[in-house]
Amino acid sequence: MPILSRRIAMLGFVAMPAARALAQGAGPVRIRGSVVALEGNVLSVATRSGDRLSVTLAENATVSALRRVALADITPGTALGVVAEPGPDGTLRATAITVLPPGARITELQIPWDTGENASMNNGPVEAAVDSAAGRDLTLSILGRRVVVRVAADTPLLMPIPASRSDLVAGATVFINAARGADGRISTSRVIVSKDGVAPVI
Repeated sequence: MPILSRRIAMLGFVAMPAARALAQGAGPVRIRGSVVALEGNVLSVATRSGDRLSVTLAENATVSALRRVALADITPGTALGVVAEPGPDGTLRATAITVLPPGARITELQIPWDTGENASMNNGPVEAAVDSAAGRDLTLSILGRRVVVRVAADTPLLMPIPASRSDLVAGATVFINAARGADGRISTSRVIVSKDGVAPVI
């Protein structure tokens, strides 16, 4: 098995209850921001809202970067994590897509997401891909249901690739699925970081 885990969990958008990044109670927390510093296992992050958080990295924490993927490369069988919002006609319109490497498994789900009032995360394999005037319509198979997502040509399509702690430099953009303990401390076992001009957008 390559360094990049074949499990969806390491991608940073594994299923978890919807949670605001700065929720103060214990539980899961999503963090979006930029690196201030990495000192030992403690990553300091300046969040988009202007707060500064300290995140403790597990000893075996996975660090991933991203690379761009062409829309034509998404074919039946491809596993996707799609952030989407309903369009005027009610059809889901993708705002960002994470494309899993070939052979990767994904936990099928459809849950609220915190990038917009009506945003959702839609995880599942592609059942059908049809070109449309707006770009391409993808049909995902999610828990036995068919979910159609409209993908415009300019939608960010990104695939995780291996990175390392050396990429966690000041100013780098990060997305972190973390957990806040009862003591208020935040920890994580995975970080997605910007590299070579490609930043996380989920």
